Amino acid sequence: MPEHQLLRHVKAKSLSVKIPKSEPNTARLRWVLANEEFLTVEIPRYALERFLVQAKRAIEEAPLSLGGIRAGSGHAECDEII
Repeated sequence: MPEHQLLRHVKAKSLSVKIPKSEPNTARLRWVLANEEFLTVEIPRYALERFLVQAKRAIEEAPLSLGGIRAGSGHAECDEII
């Protein structure tokens, strides 16, 4: 299997997910990046479901400490690799 190549490393401020009624097998992920740009990615719904399972496992294994959440911001800062 070929090695993955990092194209760019950016910080994201938030993420939203939509699954259109007209395309129930496609999920649209939209990030708001730290530089205020937007990034939208379409993935198959099954890939989103697999990601959710992996994300839940990662959260349970390494819960966020209070230092990982910005006070008053209502969200945690996260890094996204695109």
